[in-house]
Amino acid sequence: MGLTRSLFFHECKTSSTVAVHSGEHLFRVTGHSQITGDNAFVTSDTFRVGGHDWAIRYYPNGDTRVVDGQFASVFLRLSSACESEITLSYSFCLQDPATPGTGDKYKCSFTKVVPPTMPEHLNKGCGNFRFVSRADLAASGCLKDDCLVIKCTVNVTKLVDDAKDDDLGTIIVPPSNLSKDLHSMLGSGLKEDLTVDVGGFTSFKAHACVLRARSPVFRAQLCNPASAMQSTIRIEDVDAHVFEALLHYMYNDRLPTSMEEATQEATKMARQLLEVAHRYEVERLKLLCESKLSKALDVSLVGFALDVAEQYHCQQLKDCCLKYMAADRERLQAIIGTQGFLQLNTNHPRVVSDILAQVVAQRLGDGK
Repeated sequence: MGLTRSLFFHECKTSSTVAVHSGEHLFRVTGHSQITGDNAFVTSDTFRVGGHDWAIRYYPNGDTRVVDGQFASVFLRLSSACESEITLSYSFCLQDPATPGTGDKYKCSFTKVVPPTMPEHLNKGCGNFRFVSRADLAASGCLKDDCLVIKCTVNVTKLVDDAKDDDLGTIIVPPSNLSKDLHSMLGSGLKEDLTVDVGGFTSFKAHACVLRARSPVFRAQLCNPASAMQSTIRIEDVDAHVFEALLHYMYNDRLPTSMEEATQEATKMARQLLEVAHRYEVERLKLLCESKLSKALDVSLVGFALDVAEQYHCQQLKDCCLKYMAADRERLQAIIGTQGFLQLNTNHPRVVSDILAQVVAQRLGDGK
């Protein structure tokens, strides 16, 4: 999604003890009007400057936890740890999508001193909650054909060890771009040789080789001599949005950005996607969904989460649920009366007594 153009300056042998690394990243946001909803955002590809990995996160409708939705928000996120203190200077501005690099609009600049180890606020991102108003953006001419280009300039200044002045320099190796290359294949029409018909209503173009590589179930199905020559396969009992999320993972090796926020929609998607991941034996995706559910546990959800864990053999998720239930007596009483726990009792009546026995044993073991 992003187009990287980086320039690096590194003083390798000098009496100075300062090294300056500079980089510039052009983040092209396509389908701008289709990014809707409170706190909806898109994230750029990772780019590397000064030995650290960075990414841009853009909220077209603003981060409404802070602003009222009339401003777009933009942030720079640090994705790697700092081994030594650095001074970070960075700026954002808008570019003309037709001729990026020819002019800056709505430029805002920042400077921060970043101590060793990655600070939490930079991991979440820092930047401008009120980058540009909706009215100014519409009048700027920077939003063309539903496309917006954000330029981020990053300067990293850090101290270097004088004993290393005789080094020949640093070979900068960018992060892996395998997922980026696979992502560019999806939806591009590049040798898509398979149509997946989901429920007879929605179809997706894909690459049979990718599905075979990522899922043992697809591998068995697509390598079967009886179906190897088929250009279309049909899938039943799967929601189209859930299958789209499965495809996203297969090509990107991560969850869709819509699932990064702690929302009810993201939690619901995690429950549905876990089922599909189990069905197609995509084990890492299954664990990602387990992790997402474990972090969203509350009184109303834990019963449903246990039901899912029991049905799809998610032992780690089950352990998290048991610890959550055993942590507080009043919470446990509230959980037993929820719809989710009643559903668990209906689906797995023998398991419920075992679960309650394990919870009691945990509480006794902890002396609670």
